[in-house]
Amino acid sequence: MRVSIIGAGVIGCASAFELARRGCEVRVLERHGAVGHGSTSASCGIVRRFYSQPGMVLMAQEGAHVWSDWESHVGPIDDDLAEFRRPGMLFIPPRIDDATREILANMKRAGVPARLLSIDEIAERFPFLETASHDPPRPRDDTLFFEATGRRVEGAILEEDAGYVVSPLLATQNLYSAARREGARFLMRRGVEAIHRLPGGGFRLEASGGEPFESDVVLNASGPHSSRINRLAGVDLELETRPLRREVHCLANPLFDERTGSPVPVIGDLDGGVYSRPEAGGREVVVGYSADPPCDELEWVDDPDDYRQDISDLYWERQCLRLMKRIPGLRLGPARGVVNLYDVTVRDWYPIIDRTELPGYYVAIGTSGSSFKTSPVIGRLVAEIVEACEGGRDTDRRPLEFELPGVGTSVDTRFLSRRREKIATSGTVIG
Repeated sequence: MRVSIIGAGVIGCASAFELARRGCEVRVLERHGAVGHGSTSASCGIVRRFYSQPGMVLMAQEGAHVWSDWESHVGPIDDDLAEFRRPGMLFIPPRIDDATREILANMKRAGVPARLLSIDEIAERFPFLETASHDPPRPRDDTLFFEATGRRVEGAILEEDAGYVVSPLLATQNLYSAARREGARFLMRRGVEAIHRLPGGGFRLEASGGEPFESDVVLNASGPHSSRINRLAGVDLELETRPLRREVHCLANPLFDERTGSPVPVIGDLDGGVYSRPEAGGREVVVGYSADPPCDELEWVDDPDDYRQDISDLYWERQCLRLMKRIPGLRLGPARGVVNLYDVTVRDWYPIIDRTELPGYYVAIGTSGSSFKTSPVIGRLVAEIVEACEGGRDTDRRPLEFELPGVGTSVDTRFLSRRREKIATSGTVIG
């Protein structure tokens, strides 16, 4: 079976690896000059399991098992291997309500070492954190931005062994090398310009810088360009994906000690509206959005090839100052960070991993902000969906029960379907 994958980010490379080692003739087309140079390059690589949807908790837990034994997953390659560091992750929700307790229960059922911390336990474990509540977050130009609310957070969820992959770009390079070892071909600087359905089945693809070629199967894993690629194929999905501009910033970490390192974990501050994680071995902290509070307008992008790529003062001050309210020891330095695009499923921020109404055309899209941690698992899911559908199975009528060997269970994949009903999520990157 000839498979063409559009996009060589972490999802495209993970899918190429899994399909190639199942014997498919895989060709990956990438508009950039190297793998992982789109949205993947700006990923924070956080690996956590705090999700609203039980199926995503299980997928993320399976992903954590894979990252913890990355060398076994990718097999023998000549690259340096991506490193999974596990300083733990603290989630600070605005309220410890029934929904939060249910997420914690789902995590525990999946085998995640997670527990609820009281205010006193937060102060004892993380004395550098401010426990005042900042909910709801205010815009930077609000005169009350720095004013205390008079309330404290109600507690926090601690994922003891959560963490982050130090270099998402290196992890993608690892998957690229593993896929090539299995026979996959990667064609760089080959932006797809046309997708034609052939009368007898299969596709003819036209891409810049080369001759057209034919393929039995096409997988759209093109990140922020996913909706554009779907239009080229004449595919219209009920769930909309759109590119969203994001900024991630970097601050020096004065809590770092050369002998003992840094006590700062990964933090999902839903109360304050930001997330952060250690960087540069703990010497720095990176910060991005966690909750997209209503006071901050989302910056949707019409053309993924034309958007502002420099750091803005508005984003820089807003995100860094919100983090500094949670970690008062931090100081605002010179503006540093990265700008890139997310590929977002507008309704619920969950990925779409599925076949489409066009036979032979599959999607692994809407993955930004949630799917780096599950990318090696998604790659295997893509391969199983393609094998099942091309083998004659109607996965709309008979959805896959996807085995998760690390967790020791299976998951109903309908929550990742293009036809899914509305599911309960945060409606943000937190899921």
